[in-house]
Amino acid sequence: MEPDDAPEVRVLLNTNVSMSRHKAAAQAVHAALAAFGIPHGRVVVLGGRPDEVAAMDVVVRDAGRTEVAPGTLTAGATVVR
Repeated sequence: MEPDDAPEVRVLLNTNVSMSRHKAAAQAVHAALAAFGIPHGRVVVLGGRPDEVAAMDVVVRDAGRTEVAPGTLTAGATVVR
């Protein structure tokens, strides 16, 4: 759970550009990382089974304020060097 004073990150995707959902997600991640000045390389977004997502180094569980139930495992990330 994020603190009440944590900044909101807004990412806009150009609706005039046709992209797959995976490409759009990767571009959103690039934008968010750049907004915080976090150096990074290639971003790869793939679908995964719940057990694969849960095995990642960092996992995201949704707060449940919009589309999915609170605590739903929605994403995971691992830095590959």
